Amino acid sequence: MANPLKAFRGNALYLDTMMPYLFLRGVNEFRPLFQRIERGEILAYTSALTFDELGYRLLLAFIKDRYEGSPLERLRDQEERMMAEFAPPVASLLRRLREYPYLTVVDVLASDLDVMGETMVRFHLRPRDALHYAAMLRVGCLDLASNDPHFDRIPTIRRFTL
Repeated sequence: MANPLKAFRGNALYLDTMMPYLFLRGVNEFRPLFQRIERGEILAYTSALTFDELGYRLLLAFIKDRYEGSPLERLRDQEERMMAEFAPPVASLLRRLREYPYLTVVDVLASDLDVMGETMVRFHLRPRDALHYAAMLRVGCLDLASNDPHFDRIPTIRRFTL
């Protein structure tokens, strides 16, 4: 079960993809969290996987904002054109996030694959989320900012959400 994010009093927090996504998309409710990270009140962690997923989600969101129809189909049909148009703003937002001094981006290691497999079997998490859990274990941060209730299947995780 999730706790409200405003109740988080720890000093380290792992960020799932949707937290920075909603912040970068201008959802004001996430501004206080990222202000606390920017000031160093919270040491934040996330995986390099987050930036992959975040970049893709931002790309699709920008396409949807600009064009009618399915953004995924438009990206598939006009990939080079869509990338030329939207890669610069997406890259700029990712760079902005990456420059936060109190945000550590955790690499994915080959050894994480064992934890991923075990986590998928034991807690029935999808591979990407199981890799996030492996990163959390490696940095010793089991406080998670996430809207995804499936992380609640892991009893050692304390999940925080809006």
